[in-house]
Amino acid sequence: MELDVHPDLGALTFLLGTWRGSGRGEYPTIDPFRYDEEVVVEHVGDPYLLFAQSSWLSGDHAPLHFERGFLRPGTEPREVELCLAHPLGLTEIAHGTLEGTSIDLSTASEGIVARTRSGSAVTGLTRRYVVENDVLTYQLFMATEDTAISLHLRGTLRRRS
Repeated sequence: MELDVHPDLGALTFLLGTWRGSGRGEYPTIDPFRYDEEVVVEHVGDPYLLFAQSSWLSGDHAPLHFERGFLRPGTEPREVELCLAHPLGLTEIAHGTLEGTSIDLSTASEGIVARTRSGSAVTGLTRRYVVENDVLTYQLFMATEDTAISLHLRGTLRRRS
């Protein structure tokens, strides 16, 4: 039985599907790298979207990074909230805005990055997602205890389903 998309998600349905592609990582403290990626965004009939991201190093396909969580509408029109868990010992709560098929999210104002005692020293994250036709492009900026907010990831994914 296929579930209806919750009416509160209407403006976010452009994200639904399985997206695959590749990206480039960089940061002031590391060497640049290339990776392959899959993002799955699905609904279960409730007022949130399930978000699952997986990436592998290009070439040898070694696991690189995974994120699991939820994307949900906020309390105001065009407001969006992102709640993610990272395997680096982090949780991310970001708030942002939806403009057409673009989403800007940040932990800077009302968001938070929390970490376990051994978690990565990330202190802030900003994301931008843009969908045009069946192509999703994104950028992720990251700040750590030692490095100001800087571009970390950029990718291009194509909708597969």
